[in-house]
Amino acid sequence: MASLYDPNDPYQTNNQGQGYDPQNMYQQQMYQQQMNRGAFGMNQPSYAPGQQGYGTVATDVNDVLTKSFLFMFLALLVTGITSLAVAHSAETGGALGRMIYGTRYSFIIFLVIEVVVVIAANFAMKSNKVALSAVLFGVYSIVNGLTLSVIFLVYELGSITQVFFISAGIFGVMALLGAVTKLDLTKLGVICIIGLFGIIIATIVNMFIKSARMDYVISIIGVIVFTGLTAYDVQKIKKMAATNVGYDPIVLGLYGALELYLDFINLFLYLLRIMGKAKN
Repeated sequence: MASLYDPNDPYQTNNQGQGYDPQNMYQQQMYQQQMNRGAFGMNQPSYAPGQQGYGTVATDVNDVLTKSFLFMFLALLVTGITSLAVAHSAETGGALGRMIYGTRYSFIIFLVIEVVVVIAANFAMKSNKVALSAVLFGVYSIVNGLTLSVIFLVYELGSITQVFFISAGIFGVMALLGAVTKLDLTKLGVICIIGLFGIIIATIVNMFIKSARMDYVISIIGVIVFTGLTAYDVQKIKKMAATNVGYDPIVLGLYGALELYLDFINLFLYLLRIMGKAKN
């Protein structure tokens, strides 16, 4: 059977004769990750004391932080395994690869599903539904793995691995900073969130003008924004736990995990865009 993705085929035509461009799909996935972070952040649960009829509940801050990082790690693991499986299937002409990359529209459908799942997870967490929140987070990590598999079609595996560890190092340092600093990072968070929406607007504009220089600048700004958001979000998780108004600690941990997961994924994708070595 002919490979669904043939790196030697400059037209990237699948076995149904329908052309698709993995590089363009990677750009769509990057834009989707920005939208996911923006959509989830705009509708984040309110943890101010006195809301939703709850009183402030004593919650172990360190326990919530631990849950957040544990859930995030598990989600990244699921995403990574899913991505590798789909990429292998795509390169060997397997059924799973055809399902994701059979046509351009099938890929876009999965991108839309990502947004729907993120919004649904948001509502589940605001409703303090532990099981539903966990299931939706797990579903999101799988669906995201399906679409993120495109990076294995665009970049060399060694390059992806190298950038992953660089991203993990930067993320770890900023997460530690957010956890231990006594400084209030609220202003930093506001600036980064404004920067995020600026990136989304600039990305939309660049879809039409297709400027390589602008794309490079957007990627650099993206690294800066999500580096700052990592520290800010860790501190925010601590504040949410300290001022918990009745949410289950697991829900708080899942909410924190999803935010940190999106921070890491976006940081990784922007660094990959800057430093990654594309396949010939």
